Amino acid sequence: MKIKLFKKDLFMKSLLFMILTLSLVSISFADLQLNYIHFDPAIIVGGDEVDIVIQYEAKNLPFENIKIGNDEYSFKVKLLADDDLSSKYVLITDSQGDDVKGNIYTGEKFYKTFRIKVLNNAPATDYQFKLIGEWYKNDIPIDITEELTFVMPVKREGIILDVSSITTNPNQVRSGDKFVELNTFLENVGEKTAKSIKLKLNSVEGIEPSYSNNNELYIGKLSQDETKELTFTINLDDELDSGEYLLNYTIDYMDLDDNKYSIEKSVSLLVKPKPNLIIEKMEGEGLAGDKGKLKVWVKNVGEVSAESVDVRILKQSSQPFEFDFRSSFIGELESGESGIAVFDIDILSQAEIKEHDLKLVIRAKGDSDEGDDNIYSYNRRAKFDVTGVKKNYYVYVGLGLFVLLLGVFSIKNRGKKNGRKN
Repeated sequence: MKIKLFKKDLFMKSLLFMILTLSLVSISFADLQLNYIHFDPAIIVGGDEVDIVIQYEAKNLPFENIKIGNDEYSFKVKLLADDDLSSKYVLITDSQGDDVKGNIYTGEKFYKTFRIKVLNNAPATDYQFKLIGEWYKNDIPIDITEELTFVMPVKREGIILDVSSITTNPNQVRSGDKFVELNTFLENVGEKTAKSIKLKLNSVEGIEPSYSNNNELYIGKLSQDETKELTFTINLDDELDSGEYLLNYTIDYMDLDDNKYSIEKSVSLLVKPKPNLIIEKMEGEGLAGDKGKLKVWVKNVGEVSAESVDVRILKQSSQPFEFDFRSSFIGELESGESGIAVFDIDILSQAEIKEHDLKLVIRAKGDSDEGDDNIYSYNRRAKFDVTGVKKNYYVYVGLGLFVLLLGVFSIKNRGKKNGRKN
């Protein structure tokens, strides 16, 4: 009976020891107890240089351990990044640490200090590291290594550069607008100073800088919580659709240790809808010395209405045409709607028989329901064909009268001659 109780007690002790050992895996090496990990500074931000101090000691084990308390054995610890994030944003400047003591004795406390550099652009998150312990016998490494992991929290980024929301001049931006000013502020809301800052506004299809190299600005230095005002000037294509566009920009900068960084971000630009008037078709022809008509069909292919549409015809002083009225009023054209402008043209007799090119100016007001009070002007071209010369019927009438008078004169002469003979 005592033997059974003894076996049961031994089993329970063994089970308890196994549970205890498993519970200490995350805070100890196999043969050594990790007491604490200390960071200096305690609150870490991007750009900080940090001392990682660990304290460990030999555990009292319920079995014989030939390494503990044996002068032939020593133990060395190495620090390594344990995930991709830590490898990217943390530079381990001293991975071996300061060896205070190498030989391990039961109950003694041992310290190691490692030095790392957190990059200024390191995100605020937890970074994972690994401690690798290696045993030596008579200063020769033996095939016994031990590991444990820990995390280091970074509370804030060191340098945080970003632009505030963009304002534009004019306030409402539409396709075809030129020399639009984009005004914003670049700010550093991080904890460290940035220098040699350059911001480049990347081109978007249909949106280009108004001037050469106008999309790059050199800012210089920004300290913590400092801001600087920025202005870009852009042109928008005439056929650019309305909607929200993402303007991408790149910020290149350095920290005070001359490390270089580059980030890409974007801000939104809202392009409002507007009318767009085109010439759908045209008809116009006549004879030199006669009158003709020019008909122009105007269509609104824009996204909103065009109000008070008016078409005006222009000509060069050398062109052989005269007009009683040079403008034709169409009125409002809804999106997709067409209207016709008609011009009466006096064609001078010296007009060449050919197709003549005339300039048209179409003017319209924006859609007031959309809050658009802009006046839009569209330069278009029209063709008018002089197909021949009008027949001059006065020549024929004059020739007929001449023949008639000649006949009368001949008859009178004959009558006189006949009277003399009698």
